[in-house]
Amino acid sequence: MTSTLALTDLLANQGIADLTGLWPVEMVEDWNRRLDPIFAGTDGERRSYASADSLAETGIFAELFSEPVRQVIAGIHPTALLYHCHSYEIAANQGRPHIHRDKPLGWHRDTETIGAYTVDFPSFISIFILLSPVGSGDGAFEFYPHRPNNGMRPGGDAVELVGPVGTAAMWNRSYFHRASPNRGALRRRVLKVSFQPAGLPNDRIGLPEFSDARAHLTDPALLALIDESRVGTTSPLQDRGEIPAGTPLPPTTKNQLSRAQATYIRAQTVGFRVLAAAGVV
Repeated sequence: MTSTLALTDLLANQGIADLTGLWPVEMVEDWNRRLDPIFAGTDGERRSYASADSLAETGIFAELFSEPVRQVIAGIHPTALLYHCHSYEIAANQGRPHIHRDKPLGWHRDTETIGAYTVDFPSFISIFILLSPVGSGDGAFEFYPHRPNNGMRPGGDAVELVGPVGTAAMWNRSYFHRASPNRGALRRRVLKVSFQPAGLPNDRIGLPEFSDARAHLTDPALLALIDESRVGTTSPLQDRGEIPAGTPLPPTTKNQLSRAQATYIRAQTVGFRVLAAAGVV
C-alpha cells in the first residue's frame, strides 16, 4: 500500500521501501539468462559476482537504469553517483551469514555511511532486486526499520525481503541490516545498486569495474552515473523527476538478537557516534 510519505521521508524515517514492479519480471528473467554464463562454474564459491562492466557489456546496465528509474534516482539525489552496481550469488546450505560473520548474527551498519548520516535525509541508498525466488530460509536480506542512533532492541521488528523473481526494495544504507544464512538448497542471486550524492567521498567509483563499463555505454545519461570526475561536485544529472510517494515494507519477522548481542550493538553505536563527531568515520 502506498503511504502518504514521500519516498525520501519514508527512507529517512523507516529506512526501506518497496520497489517491486519497477522492473518487469520478464526483463529480470531475461537478465538471468544473460547472467547464467557468467555465474557458471562458481558453485563452489561462497560469494560470486557479475560486476558493473559485465552488466554493461550484457546490456543489463542500460535496462536497469531506464529513464523512469533514473528519474526516481535523480528525484532523490539530483547529483547521484553510483557506489555499487553488481549482481552476486551466495552459496547454499549455509549455517551463518555469508558476510559480516564477526558481527552479532551479521547485523551491521555500513561504516562508510556513518560520518555523513543525518536523521532527516537518506544520503546513502541501495536497491536490491531478487533474481532468484527467496523464502525465509533462503538467505533473505533483513532490515531493522528503526533509526540507527540507538542501536537495536533484542527481538525487535525486522523486514525480511522475500518473494519471487523481480521483488525489489530501496533501503537506507545507514540503517542496521544483515544477510541471513542461506540454509536453502539453491544459490541466491540478487542485483545490487547503491548511489549517493556526487559531493560525498566515493572510494569505489574509480574501480576498474566502473571505468571498464564506460567502454560498453554511449548514452550520456548512463555515463554520468559512473563518471568519476563528478566526485566532489554538485552538478545535477540531466534526468530530473518528482519524488514519488513511498510504498512501505512492513516488518515481517524479529531480529533474534539476545540482550547481550543488542547491548554490544548499542555500545558500538555510541562508539561510532563519538568517532563520527571526531571526524574519524
